[in-house]
Amino acid sequence: MSPADADLVADGMLWADLRGRTEYGLVRLPNIVARIRRGLMPSPADMRWTGVAPSAWQLDAGDGPGFVAGTLAMRRAVDTAKAQGVGMVTVRRSVHYGAAAYYCALAADSGCIGLTCTNAVPKVAAYNGTRPVLGTNPLAFGCPARDGYPVLVDMAMSSVAGSAVRAVERSESLLPPGAALDAQGRPTRDPVAAAAGALLPAAGPKGYALALMVEILSGVLSGAAVGPQVGSVLHTWDRPIDAGHFFLAIDIARFMPLDEFTGRLADLASWIKASPSVDPDAPVRIPGELRADQARHNASDGLAYTPAMMRCAQTLIDELHLRPPWDSVDDAVTRG
Repeated sequence: MSPADADLVADGMLWADLRGRTEYGLVRLPNIVARIRRGLMPSPADMRWTGVAPSAWQLDAGDGPGFVAGTLAMRRAVDTAKAQGVGMVTVRRSVHYGAAAYYCALAADSGCIGLTCTNAVPKVAAYNGTRPVLGTNPLAFGCPARDGYPVLVDMAMSSVAGSAVRAVERSESLLPPGAALDAQGRPTRDPVAAAAGALLPAAGPKGYALALMVEILSGVLSGAAVGPQVGSVLHTWDRPIDAGHFFLAIDIARFMPLDEFTGRLADLASWIKASPSVDPDAPVRIPGELRADQARHNASDGLAYTPAMMRCAQTLIDELHLRPPWDSVDDAVTRG
């Protein structure tokens, strides 16, 4: 991978790991390496921009890393918003781009409201349907807040995220009721049966409608693959993924001073958080707040890698004949 691309991928993965969203962090690295080695994900890719309006752009990501396409797209959306008030970017021929909230955090760091969504391989049934027709199609929103950590909303349009299904399978536990169907269209709590069947949309017709909206914005409008044309980052190895993304940035300063915005937001957040909680040990929080606390803790005390993360690292170490950095630390401790 080119050094510039490697930096962007590492930034995106570390951001996720620091916030406890490990399904989008280091564990993704073996898949990225495999795609590069098989020639399915060039780096640097031939990424091409097309201006379609003063405030709108299209990016052909050239099948390059999704983390790179996503970062460049949101940066272009933010730069355009600073010049025009609003900036919009669609992306085609991309790959899985990690945690959607990461890109909204980039926008918030620049004083903008950010929104992004992406399509994905079909895993989710339509409302009243029994087979997968749409991806989990995450949708994320972010804006700056007074404490320096943005408000971040990031959610799949399925009843449970695809990564959550894999986590349930690894833990040998069951999915919540009403989350999935098996291959025969029957309700199931078995994650293996769900993987062969379909996830149900979040909140029934609402989640289905939102998933369709995401597919239109990120897939249809961008010119990327849609529906069954979208490849699986885990299982498609004979062709590019051709995922599509959508990015929007709004320059807050065009509407009011940033301090005024964050002050108004702080007043709203205080009102919400003062409401009684059903669980004294789980106070009412603002979306993104819990992950921000995790990031502060991990940045201060160090990031504890999970067994799954270490297995991924060890696999690459063995495959690529690398010496991990912790070997030199162990040597120093032994010499000491």
